[in-house]
Amino acid sequence: MDKFITNDSRIADQMDIIQQLHEKCLDSVVIYIFSLLDVDCLRTAETVCKLWYSIVKKRKLWTKLYQRHNIRTSTLKLLLDRRTCEGFNTAEDEFLHKRLLNANEKVQNNWATGTYLKKSINVGHCSPFVMDSKRVITMDSTLSVTMWNRWTLEEERLPLGSADGISELTHLQLAEDLVFCSYRDGTIVSWDIMEKAVRFRFKDENISGCDLKIHIAHGLLVSYVTVTGAVRGCDQTRFSVRSLQKPFSIVAEELTKRIPCARVKDVTSDNNYFVVFLFCSNNYVVSAEDVKIQLRSVDTFEILREVCGFVRSDHVFKYFNGWLVAGIRTIRVWDVEKSICQHVIPQLNSNTDTEEYETLVVDVQLDGERLIIRDNSGTFKVWLFCCNKWANFSNRMGILSNNYVTLSSEPITRRCEKFKFDELQIVTIERVQDELRGPFDLLIMRNFF
Repeated sequence: MDKFITNDSRIADQMDIIQQLHEKCLDSVVIYIFSLLDVDCLRTAETVCKLWYSIVKKRKLWTKLYQRHNIRTSTLKLLLDRRTCEGFNTAEDEFLHKRLLNANEKVQNNWATGTYLKKSINVGHCSPFVMDSKRVITMDSTLSVTMWNRWTLEEERLPLGSADGISELTHLQLAEDLVFCSYRDGTIVSWDIMEKAVRFRFKDENISGCDLKIHIAHGLLVSYVTVTGAVRGCDQTRFSVRSLQKPFSIVAEELTKRIPCARVKDVTSDNNYFVVFLFCSNNYVVSAEDVKIQLRSVDTFEILREVCGFVRSDHVFKYFNGWLVAGIRTIRVWDVEKSICQHVIPQLNSNTDTEEYETLVVDVQLDGERLIIRDNSGTFKVWLFCCNKWANFSNRMGILSNNYVTLSSEPITRRCEKFKFDELQIVTIERVQDELRGPFDLLIMRNFF
């Protein structure tokens, strides 16, 4: 019997190509072979034998696998930023890439099953908020700004103020490690988070007024405000466009533009365009042609193209890299470049010409991998884009899946602020009614890892 066992062992060793390559000192070939496996297969490979275990745990293998995956997804960078924000020494972590890849698998599974952990912070009376991979910044009132570490929930008050120190905040934007704030008196302030200092503060005399908004992209600072006319049809939006030079100093020359008879609802951007959403106001009845989307040059802010018919005045909408999601009862996903509707939610059914979403939609958000719709009951529904895994999301997304995941419902007690999300979190502001303390706002973070 022992003889047969020995023979079987020898046969197994002869068939083990990994063993043979290792004995010939061809470990670079071994690493390459294992780097072609996914994370699940590598977990299985670890259990085969001592040799395979010693190979799989090598840092070089996981680094190769990490680099291959990192090209296709931004989740790994977010997970790395999270570990840094939590205070881990990532530079000396021998198993860093293995931890990140395992965490990435967990995140994908949690999205697919609707599994998350929820944390909340009392933020007083919060207005709009912004976030990036490391922080959430809230306007606690019209005069103060607080920065929260997304992962440790540590807070820091930012000493931001307008020229006279008492004007109300109207808008926030994050650009790298800078916070840009606009104020009702026309002041625009840039605060350096790392240096803890004001980079610049100036007063935009051309477009000062209520609800001054800003958008920073492609080396330009675009500030704009809609001025309400005395009679219907006399509204106009005034833009001021300034150049920014790194390290984010303002170039004094500015370009001022006006859009008469129009109210701008939003300005965003992608790699190719500034995108301006505007509602014309020169008619008593707003038609589909009165709601326009302008695609503007990233160099000069000049109009390159204007399209109509995608959005109505009562729609919620979101633009992302050439794709527009818009609707209120029926949600449509448009390819703006081709002017084609690619998806309809709910899907049209053969028995009816139209079908409506069961409740009112209050917000929509999307990125290169998923579309999230929130209705007026507070329920989130998540659809995945079924893309080729090698697809370049900055150009085109894939087909929207038929199935979706429903996240637990939380009643909305007021007109909610737009939610924010990335691959690791959905972040919302929720109003809470308390008998003793009165109403206050909670910053709620739904963590998918």
